Amino acid sequence: MYKRIEVNKSARNAILSGHPWIFSGKIDSPLHDYENGDVVHIFCEKKFLGTGFVSPKNSIAIRVISKSKVVVDENFFVQRFLQLKKYKRKTLSLNTNMYRLVFSEADFIPGLIVDIYNKYIVIQTNCAGVIKRREQIVNALLKVFRPIAIIDRTTPETYNIEHCEKYKINENNRILYGKLQNNVQIMSENGILFYVDLLYGHKTGFYIDQRENREIVGKISSQNDVLNLCSYSGGFTLYALANGAKRTVSVDISKPALKLVEDNIELNKFSKEKNVNVRADLFDFISNENLSKYDVVIIDPPSFAKHISETEQALKAYKFLNATVLKKVKKESFVLTSSCTSVVNEMMFKDVVEKAIRDSKKDVKVIKRTFLPLDHSSLLNFKETEYLKSFLLFVL
Repeated sequence: MYKRIEVNKSARNAILSGHPWIFSGKIDSPLHDYENGDVVHIFCEKKFLGTGFVSPKNSIAIRVISKSKVVVDENFFVQRFLQLKKYKRKTLSLNTNMYRLVFSEADFIPGLIVDIYNKYIVIQTNCAGVIKRREQIVNALLKVFRPIAIIDRTTPETYNIEHCEKYKINENNRILYGKLQNNVQIMSENGILFYVDLLYGHKTGFYIDQRENREIVGKISSQNDVLNLCSYSGGFTLYALANGAKRTVSVDISKPALKLVEDNIELNKFSKEKNVNVRADLFDFISNENLSKYDVVIIDPPSFAKHISETEQALKAYKFLNATVLKKVKKESFVLTSSCTSVVNEMMFKDVVEKAIRDSKKDVKVIKRTFLPLDHSSLLNFKETEYLKSFLLFVL
């Protein structure tokens, strides 16, 4: 049914060990024989290895879907979505109406992100194989869920990278199904309400991946002064206020983001007087602010690097950020520091935090290390699925 594609022994070993990407240099078959986004059966020395999407013009030439022979049609997506819905929504018992249904390779649908926002679904298609099957994906979602609307948040550059320009949709055509009366909807997480912009908000609308860290901040905020750096819509701020923080300071460079913090505080009927918004550059703020005023500091910056060539500058930024904060905070304070930069792996970030602790010349212990929440699966041999790394530190 599908074309065969031959790979070398190195690719075979990678597939068997669970890595879902095969690079073009490991393909023995002539790649020009394949159509972009086609499903292929992968072989090495005449032995079947798996099923995947092929992208003949890209460095990532094959993305593995399964080690079995599967038919990738609408029913394939229906069955995957049913399985994921069952264990992510029911088995995990998440106390929220926002969760990640599909996390691309980690959920064995490479290149596809599906986030559930109550009765709304937001998707991102990040490889040719799923871009070409967008209609099948939408139809499958409609069979598994009863959404009000399905929205596509695939970035414009993705279509160029994946050589799928003819499938490109503009901002006016993002709604693939249904109607969106208002792009800003109210969502709930652990009893806290958030305004979520499904069309223009960060990521697919909200930082779903920081849920467990927000819960941690809630637990350590009672009667404390809390500083939320790079606050965006105020997730950590709201958890702090909900759990009895004495005062919160929310810092962001974006004026609309700080307005969203105010709106979310009002939505939850928290005291406006307990929060102060500061519009400032992150690095300028920590360099000039008296950080000894705070009992809890959250460092949650955006990604510092999109490409591997930018890794070194990202590490320098993390080092400066963490060292500066640790030097300036008072004794018996908490620091929650996170990295969402995918090219900075767990060991790199750990090394940065270790160096920052050393430079601070303070006694600092790790209370907890966290990664992605339960609805974000990962693969042991695929570090790209472990992009979020965090440390909860305590300064003695």
